[in-house]
Amino acid sequence: MSSPSMTTATSTTTSVFWPIVAGVLEDSESVTSSGLSSALSRSNTWQAIKESCHGDPQILGRCKFDEGRGSALIPSALELWNQEKSMFSFVLYEPYSPQSLRFYTLDSPIDSNRHEKSKDLYGESQKYEFSSTDRVRVAQGINEVVLNQLNSAFILQAIVGSSRSKTVKLLPPTATFLLTLASYLGVFSTAYLSLSQTVTKLTSLSVLPNLMDYLLTGRSASSAPRLRDISATIHYLDVRIQQGIFFITQVGTLQRQDTRNISSYSSRYTNFFNAVWLIMNDITIGAACGAYVSENSEFLASYANKLVQVWLLDLPRAALYWLDAWPAGLKLNAQLSGFYLHILVGIVEAWASILLHFTPSFFRVLGLLSSVGGVTLLLSLLSDLLTLALTMHLRIGYELTRAVYWAAGVRLGGGLLWGVFRGKRNVLRHRTDTWSYDIDQLLFGTVLFTLLAFLFPTALAYYALFALLRLAILLVQASIETILAFMHHFPLFALVQRAKDPCRLPGGVYFTLRIPHSGRISNTELSHPYLVLENEPITLSAIFFQYNELWQRLAHHYNPLRLLFRILAGQHLSSIPMYSIRYTSSSADSVQNSTAAT
Repeated sequence: MSSPSMTTATSTTTSVFWPIVAGVLEDSESVTSSGLSSALSRSNTWQAIKESCHGDPQILGRCKFDEGRGSALIPSALELWNQEKSMFSFVLYEPYSPQSLRFYTLDSPIDSNRHEKSKDLYGESQKYEFSSTDRVRVAQGINEVVLNQLNSAFILQAIVGSSRSKTVKLLPPTATFLLTLASYLGVFSTAYLSLSQTVTKLTSLSVLPNLMDYLLTGRSASSAPRLRDISATIHYLDVRIQQGIFFITQVGTLQRQDTRNISSYSSRYTNFFNAVWLIMNDITIGAACGAYVSENSEFLASYANKLVQVWLLDLPRAALYWLDAWPAGLKLNAQLSGFYLHILVGIVEAWASILLHFTPSFFRVLGLLSSVGGVTLLLSLLSDLLTLALTMHLRIGYELTRAVYWAAGVRLGGGLLWGVFRGKRNVLRHRTDTWSYDIDQLLFGTVLFTLLAFLFPTALAYYALFALLRLAILLVQASIETILAFMHHFPLFALVQRAKDPCRLPGGVYFTLRIPHSGRISNTELSHPYLVLENEPITLSAIFFQYNELWQRLAHHYNPLRLLFRILAGQHLSSIPMYSIRYTSSSADSVQNSTAAT
């Protein structure tokens, strides 16, 4: 036998890891394989992991340690039973305690969650050899069974070793305390789940579709946005509800650790406490921001009123008068420009009379809400304040000018009337033939086309103004959405774990060749080169893979070329739906799998 911190491997090519040495028993003539199996059969912990390790362990032989060598890693004499080959080499490994949440794995848990649905067809084909009658043994090396045996070595040694009377601890002390405290709140789980279902139904209510879009595009009410897609505050409430459900469903499974799959448990453990850390940091930062807002409420109220008056009221009004005065020699249609000026300035003036001024008490309320709900609640309130209150007059002006631009320039001018002059393509003769119109149809089309040609520059100028204003508002809103996504999804706990204890977030295994220095061999070193099995820390790209997907969604939606195309095509400029950047597919699958496990 060997010590608890090593494994042996034969020098033949038929096996890479054989056998896995889990521990050393005290020298006794009465120790037999049947007695060992009988002792393990009385352990519920071993029965839970027995199947994943492919059965009960076997006694390999007898080993002897020199008394003068201290705590040597290798025996001075080793006798293996039922083995024909006497040549072997040593590969050292460290048996991890379940309480430390360290484990060995071939792939990172995040990568396995991302690709668990996709099968490795190439790996499956390697199991078969079609050009030879001999069966190829490809599953003899390091695989999931070997890793399960490595991860179970500490438990097995604790059960059959000198500490067999002690219970194997499966949870860290801090996690045990927090999870026990959270379990006491489980009495409110039924009431909370009922309340969450009601709130979820309210946040999922559809809003009436945009009237102009419905009239122009015929969009049905079923495609209307939901409340949580429009209001960032309602979306914040929905996120907190879902996080509460996540906590309730995970506490039960985290209290009873699944020793059969330490990788899955560690992943759920990390997700659980990462959410806890994010909420605590959110509230901490929100309390600091709330204190600042409350202490400087008078200054912020005065400064906010000045910003609203200058940028949201005076600037659009001055730009409208500037367009009506034929800027840079651009001669617009006077009558149509006057109509635009009268309508749009009236909308700005009407909203300026309705819009209330900021008061110090308003910012004190914001500071109080930020201290209670966190900085994400403060950002959500500011986002709703910007999009639903402060810029509503600009939104109305944008919708009106866009509707005229789309109807006159895109639909009528570029679609219908242009067909009168462009003709039709004859694919049989490879030429363009003219359409057969009557003289009255051609005359009517020419008059309408000429009328649109003279009026369209005026509509285009006012549409370009409000499209630029709408684009500027979207940029501010996109910045707030990016910060909210950062606060909701930042893997803070995973980064701390990787920096403090990389073995808790492994990304694979690798071998390190150790060559002892001649004349400097210690009691715990071999006298010849040996291998050490070590964990490879998970890469930062694997930790931030959700951020990569979120960034790709944001970059695609706010792509400048895409926004320019939508402006030229007269399509609606809207912010990205907040629910689409809330969870990635991988995280959603992991949450569903965790919920199903409960």
